[in-house]
Amino acid sequence: MSRVLAYDLGGSSLRVAVVEGVSVRRMVRIPQTIDRGPGGEFEADPNLWWSNFCAACRQLQAEGEDLGQVDAVAGCGFTRTQVLVDRAGKAVHPAITFQDSRGTRVLASFLERAPDDLAQRADGLSPFHPIVRLLWVQARRPEVWARVDKVLEPKDFMNLRLTGRVRSDLVSQQVMSAFFDVIEADPLAARALGIAREICPEPLSPFAEVGRVGGDLPEELAALAGKPVYCGSNDTWTCVLGSGGLNPGAAYGISGTSDVFGVITRERYEARQLLTVRWGPEQWQLGGPSQGAATKLTWARDRFFPGVPVEQALAESFAGAGDPPLFLPYLEGERTPFWDPDLRGAFLGLNGTHDNAALLRAVAEGLNFLSRLILERAEKATGEQAAHVCFSGGLANNAHLCQLKADILDRAIFVPRSPESGLIGAAQLSGNSSSDIGRITASILTDGTWYRPSAQWRDRYDTWFDLFKSSTEVVRDTSRRLARASSTHN
Repeated sequence: MSRVLAYDLGGSSLRVAVVEGVSVRRMVRIPQTIDRGPGGEFEADPNLWWSNFCAACRQLQAEGEDLGQVDAVAGCGFTRTQVLVDRAGKAVHPAITFQDSRGTRVLASFLERAPDDLAQRADGLSPFHPIVRLLWVQARRPEVWARVDKVLEPKDFMNLRLTGRVRSDLVSQQVMSAFFDVIEADPLAARALGIAREICPEPLSPFAEVGRVGGDLPEELAALAGKPVYCGSNDTWTCVLGSGGLNPGAAYGISGTSDVFGVITRERYEARQLLTVRWGPEQWQLGGPSQGAATKLTWARDRFFPGVPVEQALAESFAGAGDPPLFLPYLEGERTPFWDPDLRGAFLGLNGTHDNAALLRAVAEGLNFLSRLILERAEKATGEQAAHVCFSGGLANNAHLCQLKADILDRAIFVPRSPESGLIGAAQLSGNSSSDIGRITASILTDGTWYRPSAQWRDRYDTWFDLFKSSTEVVRDTSRRLARASSTHN
């Protein structure tokens, strides 16, 4: 049985573990933060990720793990995040993370210079698109832009530090590849952009070997010298593999610092404002990321249950009686399925009987109504109903939230035995190939917990979901007007 040093690089923490098969032998978790600026900026220090990785390896060895006995290194990292490096592989700017929407004005300026129909041809072009972040650096930080050689995903940066090789994976690079396919067929758009495809690293299969761990790394990594490092992919793909969801006919949900939802199909489908990405030889993903679930629950806990552990606060909120208000969870704009940085949240239907427990419950429900909206669009496009949803991420550890997801989505929910689906998924890259995906997921589905939807909630949640959709359209218009008013007065 293969033994792998696996890492899962997230926005709120770095997890590093020794994984044997589908079991975590020992894990170290190091908290991390993303810095937020006043103009929609979200950044992190990639060099701190590397320091934390070294510290985690040092701690694993102090706790008795012999890293010389691992067969390989493999990992994953949060996606839609840009790490800009120079020719020497050094980061020249803080990583621009997935929530960042600073590029609104730069995008508008680019579209003024580009052909009129480019926004329609370049699907998903918004302030959240990777190319728009690069346009911002090009326009606002020219001294940084002059040093940029490649733009990497977070796990690509980690693999670069381990092996000295600049590579990425086919899954993560599809967004940029699709954009450049459009641009390169249009000389006017290419001139307006001023960025060449060569800024992207060579893409490999997630199962491919990037290189070997170098021999000139910090002492705590010396035992890893010469071990193969597998390319891996973003945390979404890896968590879906590790939760058993990377199988046609299934849906998946990942709820952590970021929140991602989608369906897996055997053929390519498209739907309005959803992302279509090839995830394997017989696996297509239709769905996408939103602005986060755990962060919104933490926001609500801090306001309605300050100082109370999240688990306790949720237990109190689910024990309450009566209908909570309707919550629209757009606190920082929204990505899938709106791609609108100006969209804002709201509590609707508040009355004098609503207490803190009702408000926290409303937040939990609103997050799942957003997932249901993505599911509805995806299933309409494919013409098939997902058989079940494989659920992972930090929120999958809470039974109340798992049952709530089953009730609101009206689908069976599967939660794998191991809560560390990113680490488990990364470990499966060693000794396997993309043709083994079906076998890997089938094995994981044999060991976990199922949550079935309750018929008693179906009518209520059907009604609330219709209200969620119609209310969102009203709030979208109000949000735009508020954004214009705020811009005028600032």
